[in-house]
Amino acid sequence: MNAYLLKLKENTISAMAVSKTFKYKLLKFLLISLTFAVIIFFTTSCDETVFDIYTQIKADYSGTRAVDIAVKTQYLKKGEVILSGNESLNDKILSSLPKGKVETYDKEGYTHFKSAQEFDDVNFLQHISIDNFAETPPKLFYAKMETENYFFYSNYFFKDYIDMKIDDALIEAQGNTGDLTRISGLFNADPELLKITYQVKFPVKITKSNADLTGDGNIAIWNLEFGQQKEVFIEGKRIKYLSYILVVVLGLIGIFIIFLLFVLLFSRRRRRVTKSRKPYYSYDNYFKRDKYFTPLDDRDKE
Repeated sequence: MNAYLLKLKENTISAMAVSKTFKYKLLKFLLISLTFAVIIFFTTSCDETVFDIYTQIKADYSGTRAVDIAVKTQYLKKGEVILSGNESLNDKILSSLPKGKVETYDKEGYTHFKSAQEFDDVNFLQHISIDNFAETPPKLFYAKMETENYFFYSNYFFKDYIDMKIDDALIEAQGNTGDLTRISGLFNADPELLKITYQVKFPVKITKSNADLTGDGNIAIWNLEFGQQKEVFIEGKRIKYLSYILVVVLGLIGIFIIFLLFVLLFSRRRRRVTKSRKPYYSYDNYFKRDKYFTPLDDRDKE
């Protein structure tokens, strides 16, 4: 019995380790990139690093999530000198990005590292986490989207959770000299060093949300700071214009049918009235009647 319990415990620990490893790898680019940013900012802490998470959702719940990490180009050059080893800072950031379509480009003094992934169902899309760790996982560990369909319109509801705080348990585990401790201390001292934006392109017009900014009718933007945890939500509405067109067409058809019935009914009524009248005698029939009937004056003469 003890052997069985020991085996069960080992399997449970192994499963937890695999699950934790999988979760860590899913969004490890955030943590690794922040580590590189710390090394760079300790020598040149002047400008900000930008994390832009962009999620586009389609009406069928599929879509694309893109992550854009923008680092000052001059910091990258200095980072190549600071970091040791044969791998450059660019290669380290690229290797930390999630699987997907990866591209790099320079714009306005920043070098952008962008990775895009497609998903089939947003309800299986993991929430954004800077360390991908929590002792008590939140209820919204995955994004959630629901739809209420009616004849003339559909209501869309979306919820997600953004965790930009490094868990205290991870910081304590690494000690005062750990990278996470340095990251937390640096960005807590100056939150402006790290600019985080979370954008969602909704498949329908947004009617209600807790976003900091909305644009083009279906784009919601949240501006976040390091250490912030936020539950986001969007409500949208899609008008079914085809249903309105169908009602109009059916209405016109109904009016036309009623008009035809009225014409047929009026036509039959006129025919009945015409047949019930007595026929008029013609001028010729008047003289034919004199041929067979003798006037009273002629009878007296006889």
